[in-house]
Amino acid sequence: MYDMIFKRKSFHLFRNVGQEKLTEADICDIKNAYEKFVPLYADIKTAIRIMPSEKTLGRGAEYAIEIYSEKKENYKMNAGYLGQQLDHYLVSKNIGTLWFGIGKPEENEYEGLTYVIMILIAKVDDEKKFRKDMFKSKRKSVEEIWTGPQIKGVSDISRFAPSACNSQPWRIQNEDGVLTVRRYLKPARIGIMSIVAARYFNCIDMGIYLRFLELCLTHEGYNFDRELFADSGDEAENTIVAKYSIRHI
Repeated sequence: MYDMIFKRKSFHLFRNVGQEKLTEADICDIKNAYEKFVPLYADIKTAIRIMPSEKTLGRGAEYAIEIYSEKKENYKMNAGYLGQQLDHYLVSKNIGTLWFGIGKPEENEYEGLTYVIMILIAKVDDEKKFRKDMFKSKRKSVEEIWTGPQIKGVSDISRFAPSACNSQPWRIQNEDGVLTVRRYLKPARIGIMSIVAARYFNCIDMGIYLRFLELCLTHEGYNFDRELFADSGDEAENTIVAKYSIRHI
C-alpha cells in the first residue's frame, strides 16, 4: 500500500468522478478487507457500517463508512490506524475517499460499539483523477515536525498523512535511532475546530500518522520495535503516543 500514499487525495467534493457506481460486490469486498487489517490494539473490538450517504452535506459521495469501536484506552488512535489502512485499500481499488469529521451517523452505537468517525466514498472512473503531485499538497515542512537526524523517505513522506483541518498534530524526535512520536495540541482554535474538537480528532489523526510512518519505514528497509503510550486526549501541549526503535535491515 506504500504507493497509495502518493495516489490518495481527499475528495472534498465528489464531482467529476464519472458515472461508475459501487456494486454490492464492492461493498462486500470492503467489509471482507477490513476484517483482515491489523489494529494497533488486538483487544479493542471495532466494526464498520457502510451506509448510503444521502446525508453528507452535498458532498456527492455514494456511501459513508462509519467506524465504531469499544471505548478503551487509545481507541480513537486505533480507529485512525485501521481507518487509514482502509483508506489506502480503497484508493488501490480506484475508490475516492474523504475523512469526514463533521458527519453525523444515524445511530451513535452499532453492535454495542461507539461511533468514532466516518469516511465518505465514491467510485472513480479514472485513476488519473487521483493525486497527480503529492508534493503540491499543503503540509508543514520537515523541520517544523521533525527534530534530530532526518530519515530520507520517512521524514519527508510520512508528513503527508491527512488530518482534521490539516492540523498535522504529529511531532517526531529522532535520537539514537529511537523515534519518539508526540501529539501536539495547538493552544488555539484550528480552523473550524474548537480545542475540544481538536483533542478528539487529533487522537484519530495520530493513528493515521502512525500508519503512514510504518509504511515509510518498511519501504525504506527498516525493522522496528513499537511501544505505545496512553493518550487520554487531554489538553497537554505535547503527549507521547509512541516510540519506535528502528534498525536498518
